[in-house]
Amino acid sequence: MLLMFNKSRRYLTIFRVFLKYNLFSLLYKDIHRNYISNGKCTCSLDMENRGNAEKLRSAFEELGPSFIKLGQMMSKRPDLVPATYVMELEKLQDRVQPLEFDRMRESFENECECSSPGNRNDTSGINYGSQDIMDIFDEFDTEPIASASIGQVYRGVLNGQKVAVKISRPNLIDTINLDLAIIEDMKPIIVKVMGLGSNFDIDAFLREFREMLTSELDYRIEARNMMRFHDNLKDDENVIVPRVYKDYSREYILVMGFIEGTQVKDLADADPEERKNYAKLIAASFLKQVYIDGFYHGDPHGGNIVVKDGKIAFIDFGAMGKLDSELKRDMLNLFYGVYKQNVDLATDAFLKVGKTRKEDIDIGRFRRDMDTLIAEQKYGAGERQSDNYAKLALKYNLSLPSEFSTLERALVLIESVCFDLDPDFNLLDVARPITSQAITDRYSLKKAAEGIQLEGDRYLEILKDYPEGVTDVIETIRGFGHDRKEAKTNAMKMYGIMGEFSKNLFLSVIIIASTYIVMKGDGYLPALGVFGFLGGLLLGARSIGKR
Repeated sequence: MLLMFNKSRRYLTIFRVFLKYNLFSLLYKDIHRNYISNGKCTCSLDMENRGNAEKLRSAFEELGPSFIKLGQMMSKRPDLVPATYVMELEKLQDRVQPLEFDRMRESFENECECSSPGNRNDTSGINYGSQDIMDIFDEFDTEPIASASIGQVYRGVLNGQKVAVKISRPNLIDTINLDLAIIEDMKPIIVKVMGLGSNFDIDAFLREFREMLTSELDYRIEARNMMRFHDNLKDDENVIVPRVYKDYSREYILVMGFIEGTQVKDLADADPEERKNYAKLIAASFLKQVYIDGFYHGDPHGGNIVVKDGKIAFIDFGAMGKLDSELKRDMLNLFYGVYKQNVDLATDAFLKVGKTRKEDIDIGRFRRDMDTLIAEQKYGAGERQSDNYAKLALKYNLSLPSEFSTLERALVLIESVCFDLDPDFNLLDVARPITSQAITDRYSLKKAAEGIQLEGDRYLEILKDYPEGVTDVIETIRGFGHDRKEAKTNAMKMYGIMGEFSKNLFLSVIIIASTYIVMKGDGYLPALGVFGFLGGLLLGARSIGKR
């Protein structure tokens, strides 16, 4: 009964806010899409759309954390959301008035015994419920240094070391669960008001949105992200990753090393050469995270990157991006194709990312557009290029995976940070060593050995069965000819010839297929192709020896 009452009250609040900003009128308007615009969206149709987008942004800000996060996530999908809406929703600020520390104490003193899905209870380490926060830390400043809709960050000292303490706002889950239920009810309104494309899967999007909120609400996930990120970059002396204090971290509390330095967004007065060097370090580190590690910072804006003494540090690991091996391979092929100005390679890779066949689009026109995109990426120094891929997908109605859109959004942020540091920055200028390393890793002997070890037994079984399979085919053909020997001697000779032809054809297929795998395969497949090629040659030699 109480839940129904709270939901009804929240519905009234949303209705009032939507009415205040006249958003219901958008249900009867079509969002203009197919028109010529410029990079700053300043034509008359853009301005009309932008006015509506401003209303939506203001409404989301007023409605609080869930809607702010929803708008921020929408802004990361330029392949689906109109450009004017993306530009406005990017402005959504996740900054709110801080709560008094006495209110925040609840997160320490009332630790929930339940766990989020996929997480076990943490019972080791300090017990916040039985000790006062001031007794746990050597020093603790109750004035927050940052305040967001999910939590607040404080400065402290633990065992003589400066730390940052991130604390979740109390009782936040109940509010967010209520909003999620309402947003689920409002799906048709959201699709219409935002002018989302016909290929937009609202159910999949909301599923991803729910997972994202679950991740951000559980600081144990962020702690694991930081530790994994540290392992990936531990050999890079130019990158600093905060230490996680595991024994002091919980679902609603995260204790980490305090990173001292200057945020990138505050480097306006720094030496130009120093700024250029930081731009190269940031871009190189990010490209490694993406194309080699497949695990990257998902929100690398200027406030989440700190610099000091020629080194960089990433902070805030609540939003991370992940690429599986297949998508990482296709993304690397796309990036490598753009870097090498190979239109065909870039086109094939991009279509694989969008899981689209060449027959389903005007491939000639698509290649011309890809050629233009590559030229802009190569020669457009000082211009943001990473969102061009989303525009291309939108033009051809390609449904890109959410992982691609998350990555592209992060690339846009990285480009913006680097342009602020170096107006002549071009992402391709720092791509050479990263792409070379990624390609080398893909075809390294270590990768081949791992592949052979995993797949070797299965492949050897197939190879072992080749002679028997060939013999069975030949014997079947010869046996059929033998049964009719007395009646048709000439036919028997013909079948004998057919047997030899089939055998040779079979061996040729093995050799050609193996050669193709060696030339075109990814990962460990080229090594397996070599085995197939050698196996075919051995079978051929055996066949010749029997004649």
